[in-house]
Amino acid sequence: MRSPRLRRNPPPATAAAAAPAPHQFRPGDLVEVLPDEPGYRGAHFPASVTASHANPRGYTVAYDGSGCPLGEVVAASQLRPRPPDAPRGVPPAEHAVVDAFKGGAWWVGVALGGGRAAAGGRVAVCFPETREVVEFDAADVRPHLEWVAGEWLSPENMGISKTMPYKKGTQVEVAKLEGNSVVAWFSAAVEKAIWKSSLLVDYNCSNNDGSVLPKEIVDLKHIRPRPQHASAIIFCINDEVEGFQGNGWWLGVITDVHPEFRYTFKAAHSGKEIQLDQKALRLRYDWTHDQWQQVTQNVTKKFAKGSKVEVTSNDDGFHGAWFQGTALKYVNNKILVEYDALKADDEITPLTEAIEVQHVRPCPPDIPVTSGFNLLDEVDACWNDGWWVGVISKVNSGDRYMVYFRSSTEETEFGHEQLRLHCDWVGGRWMRASLVCCIFPEF
Repeated sequence: MRSPRLRRNPPPATAAAAAPAPHQFRPGDLVEVLPDEPGYRGAHFPASVTASHANPRGYTVAYDGSGCPLGEVVAASQLRPRPPDAPRGVPPAEHAVVDAFKGGAWWVGVALGGGRAAAGGRVAVCFPETREVVEFDAADVRPHLEWVAGEWLSPENMGISKTMPYKKGTQVEVAKLEGNSVVAWFSAAVEKAIWKSSLLVDYNCSNNDGSVLPKEIVDLKHIRPRPQHASAIIFCINDEVEGFQGNGWWLGVITDVHPEFRYTFKAAHSGKEIQLDQKALRLRYDWTHDQWQQVTQNVTKKFAKGSKVEVTSNDDGFHGAWFQGTALKYVNNKILVEYDALKADDEITPLTEAIEVQHVRPCPPDIPVTSGFNLLDEVDACWNDGWWVGVISKVNSGDRYMVYFRSSTEETEFGHEQLRLHCDWVGGRWMRASLVCCIFPEF
């Protein structure tokens, strides 16, 4: 078995490597190496010490069965003595933390019991980080021990980490993986915390064939809180979203917009397209550093050259007004806009201005109003070369409406064709005005 990474020279000095080792090793000592390379988390490679080094503190080791004449230099912080021998062949308790021997190393896992336990002297072990379940001979499974301040401790004696963010009964979402990529999230409840960073979860849903999803032991990195769901969002083409299909929320993108708030959703993992209702879609947020972060939107795409936009102003007399134009250029957080109706000083040339991004938005979606507007509907009224935010204060005959403007306390009559339902541009997404107060209701 070759070492995870053969080094001919000592590793560079770091704070961890330079710290005094809790244990002094001598040539001939039997040890285990804990690599710090990606892909080797939870591995303990049996080795023996062949030489020690003072600066930086480290040791040259030879791995068991490697047949390699060259030694590898590892930091002192990556070595521990070999744990004491434990009785072999004794089946571990269900959900006990164990080490299983494969590929020349002992790997930390969790023993399974019940319906997923192996038989005939075999032990089923789950590896929460990779979600694999592998059967081992009982002789190749040992109780896991931690080397702490010069003493061996079992996980049972160390207890559950106080930093474990999820308690029993917490509703969470668990990632479905294809390869190393997350393709969907499934709802589950935490049933049990298992030592440092693993949780036993019970899914709240079934397979497509109606069969119950089995409970699973999952690493914390594959779990997130249940996100709040905003069904009031009006999606746009190319929006990164999650679509609800087959009892899970699948990552994808909006490829087309249809009447009655229906959208074509394209799944990222399969490329398959399906029409979904607005309520079966939600914005994609990533759980990063213990907080929700919306997937970054590319401002230059939202306001690409030639795209239609609307501009607002904080100047007196213009509050609640939006003026349409065309984006010409995006530079230094400003967008150069040529207005459709506003003119320059010569009263002929279209007015062109560089506007701060926060005062620009795409043109809102066209929402058909076939049955007429209702009293207290929040609307935009086409007036004085722009769209002004107001409220239907009276419904007159012949598709005529009185609109009250809060900013000016004026009331004016408009025809149906001069009005549109008001939407707000919130966090890079369109929201129905009457539902903005429910941006994140519980789903």
